[in-house]
Amino acid sequence: MKRRKFITLLGVAAMAWPLVAHAQEPKKIPHLCFLTFDPGTLQSSPRFDVFFNSLRDLGYVDGQTIVIHYLSADGKDDRFPALASECLRLKADIIAVSTTPAAQAAKRATRTVPIVMIALGDPVGTGLVESITRPGGNVTGMSQMVPELSAKRLELLKEAVPKISRVLVLSYLSDPIAPLQVAALDRVAPSLGVTLFVRDIRSSADIAPAFDAGV
Repeated sequence: MKRRKFITLLGVAAMAWPLVAHAQEPKKIPHLCFLTFDPGTLQSSPRFDVFFNSLRDLGYVDGQTIVIHYLSADGKDDRFPALASECLRLKADIIAVSTTPAAQAAKRATRTVPIVMIALGDPVGTGLVESITRPGGNVTGMSQMVPELSAKRLELLKEAVPKISRVLVLSYLSDPIAPLQVAALDRVAPSLGVTLFVRDIRSSADIAPAFDAGV
């Protein structure tokens, strides 16, 4: 939990530099557009509490020193292009993204508005940045869950349960990071003597059948 909070705080820090510039302009309140996959509203997605609380700690209070537009795709990736266009219509000074599809849609929509990733997957492998050290363009932020970590998790699982030979992998394969992670698992599985059963999870209704198929 502490590690996740630290990563989120770093993401907020990465986002602060364009906001500071706008805050110095007289009578201009910066607009932040937050694109998320999570259904609901800002108040109903507690996993982003650290991010928004950190903004407040930096003096950015929604409706006073900043305007936050929370735009949700309601669990549908194909909505992100329209939401990215809505960010531009709202004249967002910065766009924060919590999923790779949202980041890709925002990048296609604008090459000038800063886009901040909040702990996404492999930004290089998914084409969001040129490299971790020199991202280039208008996309920055924090990354985690790189494909190599998926392989390491499988290695640790085998170490913890040496007799394991079948592993069920639940993944949302529409996310561009998912195929990269599955490929990393496929590469290491034979050397560990493990057979993978990959199941694509699009909704909660897919979970039970996936477990049944993996038995």
